[in-house]
Amino acid sequence: MRGAYSYGVSRSLSDPESTAATSFSRNSQSADPNNPGSSISMWSPGHRVYALVNYSHSYFGWGATSVSAFWEARQSTLNSSSRLSYVFAGDMNGDSISANDLIYIPRNTGEMNFVQFTGANGVVFTAAQQAQAFEAYIQQDSYLSTHRGEYAARNGLAMPMFRNLDLSVSQDLFRNLGGQKNGFQIRVDILNLGNLLNDSWGVMARPVGTVNTNQQLQILTNPGVDAQGRANYRLLTVNNELIKNTFQTSATTGDVWQLMLSLRYSFN
Repeated sequence: MRGAYSYGVSRSLSDPESTAATSFSRNSQSADPNNPGSSISMWSPGHRVYALVNYSHSYFGWGATSVSAFWEARQSTLNSSSRLSYVFAGDMNGDSISANDLIYIPRNTGEMNFVQFTGANGVVFTAAQQAQAFEAYIQQDSYLSTHRGEYAARNGLAMPMFRNLDLSVSQDLFRNLGGQKNGFQIRVDILNLGNLLNDSWGVMARPVGTVNTNQQLQILTNPGVDAQGRANYRLLTVNNELIKNTFQTSATTGDVWQLMLSLRYSFN
């Protein structure tokens, strides 16, 4: 049996892209893009804990019975990164670069400045409705609710923890045939055993809102300026409803249990 816990955090001025231009334009910031300051890196590893258990014993004299279990808890990932930045969907600061401007997290609804708009099927979303929905969104979001009155930090939001359990059971069978040792092994591997027991276990999380390149989560759209020079915007809609939750369960092959039955034959 063995196990370990690790935690890592890394910070950077910019997470390099394939070119200098994209490294600059996709670097989320709230002030001077030429001096964005240090923030958490998109590749900051975060928390991870795992445990591995192996047990083997020969019960019947014809070969060992082995059981192995591997359990891991780590942060969910999207595009191999476990961090997200809250940005506007659009060019908020007028520098001709879209989706890299970090949002301000209002202290209360009085600091919000939404614009009424009409969605699909003629549904009207008033400024008051959007403010109420954004307030509820902030309260359910662990990052936004603890950083009110601040600009969101680049890669400030961490993905939720993901927990997974894999199980393997094998039985060895040995027989001497013609004076030579022949061996068989019957093995059952169950990946993501927790999901087999409960369909809400062993499932990663993914953002409900739109995620742009460089892990930029966009929940405030159509940024502009009102007659008083204040920033205004709309709240993102999902399925023609104002967004309610930061995360939802994922839906990939890695989020469902898998079983593999194998037979191995070895001889000398």
